[in-house]
Amino acid sequence: MKTKSAGNVLIVRLDEDDEVVSSIKDIMKHEELVSGIVVSFIGALKSCRLILKKGLEESVKTHMEAVGNGNLSYYKGEPFVHIHVSAGSDKGVLVGHLLEGVVDVFCEIAIIPTEMRLTRKYEASLAESGVTVPYILDFE
Repeated sequence: MKTKSAGNVLIVRLDEDDEVVSSIKDIMKHEELVSGIVVSFIGALKSCRLILKKGLEESVKTHMEAVGNGNLSYYKGEPFVHIHVSAGSDKGVLVGHLLEGVVDVFCEIAIIPTEMRLTRKYEASLAESGVTVPYILDFE
């Protein structure tokens, strides 16, 4: 994993076998990001776990090309990565919330750090309705 700041953008390269979500959490801590917007996520995954819709997760263990975007916030003081991807191969395309993904070859990510601290809160009604990740941005 490598990072480089370019103006107001943080560029990240994840290398083969890096885990995407945990690597981004490590970057948030190391770079002391208050929050951020993932404006570009492109690369290859050798495996991933996605939430495809409320209550439905799918794990895939095949090479997939992926694109996506999202945001970086905090839940109970810990980094929270919210990225959605479209990932495809010759077997088809999946679109959803990335829970975890292991890099195949490399991935490149562009993050715009923000000065506004984004935090999340647990929303019990979402959990009760079957939402797997019931943590919403907290604007209070």
